[in-house]
Amino acid sequence: MRDWLLDARTKSGMTQLEVARKIGISEAYYAYIERGERQKNMDITLAAKLSSIFEIPFERIIEFESSEQPMEVNTGEP
Repeated sequence: MRDWLLDARTKSGMTQLEVARKIGISEAYYAYIERGERQKNMDITLAAKLSSIFEIPFERIIEFESSEQPMEVNTGEP
């Protein structure tokens, strides 16, 4: 499970369908990504799109993906 991705989506108030449409993939495929069942080694293009959608620095996404510990997303909002 990619807790950081679920956390970012939840904090943004978006559904899986909305994120999937912004990325240009199916809702089902996005759900697999969020659960960690697909894109186990997230490609750079997807990471860049998620960075833009969730307004998370690209470098932070790389940290999330390379860490084995769950990390909380801080979008700068209270």
